[in-house]
Amino acid sequence: MNEVNNFAWPVTTVGKYDYNALCKCIEENKEKLKRGKIVIFGAGIRGTSFSIWLSEKGYKDIVFTDNNDAKVGGYINEFPIISYKDVERMKEEINVIISVENGYSLMEQLEKSGFIKNENYFFIENHLNEEYIKTFSQKGNFNVIAMGDCGLTDISIKDENYMNIGEMLEEKVGKEHIKVLAIHAMGMRAFYNIFKAHINNVSTPEKLLIMANFETFTGKQHLLPRSQHAKLIQLISDAVGNREEELLEYVYVTNERFSNFKMDYFMSSDSNFNTGAKERNDRIVIKMNYMYTLKRDNEGIVYLEKLLKLCKERSVKPIVFIPPANYMYAVSLFGEKFSEAYDKNVAYLKEIAEEYGVSILDLSYILKDYQFADLHTIDETANYEGRKLVVEKLIEELNRR
Repeated sequence: MNEVNNFAWPVTTVGKYDYNALCKCIEENKEKLKRGKIVIFGAGIRGTSFSIWLSEKGYKDIVFTDNNDAKVGGYINEFPIISYKDVERMKEEINVIISVENGYSLMEQLEKSGFIKNENYFFIENHLNEEYIKTFSQKGNFNVIAMGDCGLTDISIKDENYMNIGEMLEEKVGKEHIKVLAIHAMGMRAFYNIFKAHINNVSTPEKLLIMANFETFTGKQHLLPRSQHAKLIQLISDAVGNREEELLEYVYVTNERFSNFKMDYFMSSDSNFNTGAKERNDRIVIKMNYMYTLKRDNEGIVYLEKLLKLCKERSVKPIVFIPPANYMYAVSLFGEKFSEAYDKNVAYLKEIAEEYGVSILDLSYILKDYQFADLHTIDETANYEGRKLVVEKLIEELNRR
């Protein structure tokens, strides 16, 4: 296979909710999926993940299709990308799995071509928003609320044990004592508004465990479409009767940002991910997410301060933790420049928290590179061994405070 035609994203981590959704589909449709070739509709990140999992579960006769004609004739790793016209011609011999997260237009496209839902095409829905609202609204005497992004929800694609950090915290603390509210790419303004809505309308915990991912403090993260979760924010506002003024304002902001700000990833999925391209991309992401200079007026910092102030007013003990960074990989790319820039930002964040009487739990350097999802991963997601160590440190801190 010619490397220049490989459109596979370099997937190392995935959301546990996507893994569960695909497993549910496979379990419910085993016999149907065994009949004929599997076509994954959507040659992107999620589709790449699905192909890896399906292969591990014994499904080898896999191809991709995509509405982007530039990808047709290429590959996702070893799996060819065929045209949609070929899919239509093979209709009687195949099962189509829609991998695109909001793939309703693809459902319409398939049904116009004569495909039947849950017969020869399957839409993998993770029902993420519904599950989040269900957890948010749950009544009970929860001592701890844990909030974070994909660092709490994701797993390594190479894992054998698929418990994420959120589930491990529930196991250690007890599901009746801790409520985990976590979703990918969410930032401090969302955490603040959701937590405020929770303590005003559901219950007030003794402790708030909050993840301070450095990406959330950059000047661009809060603007990206994938960070908005506009539908979820609206559902939370609806759940509390649309009574929270700041939350209502944030509903408007997320919709505006999602509609008007188009930039997202640093590399397009139209690009070919050879080794050189990946390293260039990693350099950009590390530099922008970890080596920038923190500024007090950045939205992430502003809302971290508002969150700490709210905790003080409502007698909630905040436990702010910085997740592990794959510093070994970052240093291999930038040398000591990475450590100098990163450590300066950690110190600055600690100074701000100390103004509110809060000591930050810094887990930046507790993992080695082999304890991350991949030796060359650029985010905070750890493999199972690494996640166990992170949870151990978090439990120690919860018990200490």
